[in-house]
Amino acid sequence: MPENPRPTVLVVDDEPSLASTYRMLLEDQGYRVATCDSYDCGRKRLEQQSWDATLIEMELGPHGLGLKLAQEAKKLQSAPLVILSTGYPTVEALREALQLRVDYLLMRPADAEEMTRFLQRELARREALKQREALREAES
Repeated sequence: MPENPRPTVLVVDDEPSLASTYRMLLEDQGYRVATCDSYDCGRKRLEQQSWDATLIEMELGPHGLGLKLAQEAKKLQSAPLVILSTGYPTVEALREALQLRVDYLLMRPADAEEMTRFLQRELARREALKQREALREAES
């Protein structure tokens, strides 16, 4: 049986220190991580390959394009888990995030274990669903 590849996570944050911290945390947990520092870079990376999860800064760039990028990620055929990160959310931004049905909202300062536990749990749940679907198809 082939070994499962390491899950992939795209981190999009315009604060280099945060992006670097997320990268180190996730790589230490066994994830393959790529980082982007802008909406344009994040959009391009989402188009280039399929990701298991994305971690996007809600207030990305001077125009707060994180929600827009999250919306685009959710619309992908093989949509990744979408985690929005924020240090100072507004009620309006939180409402938008809920309307987009993001998978998780990470409030900074954040507990790193909380984020990685969520990723492990949700990625395992998605894999189990895929396996069940494959069994159903094989039986029919």
